[in-house]
Amino acid sequence: VAKYNQLLRIEEELGDFAVYAGFDAFRLKR
Repeated sequence: VAKYNQLLRIEEELGDFAVYAGFDAFRLKR
């Protein structure tokens, strides 16, 4: 949960690019 919250914070800071990059990284971890 904490890691997901961090991704959400990065999303807000960087915007759409962070959404794409964060999601891609999340898929790689899974």
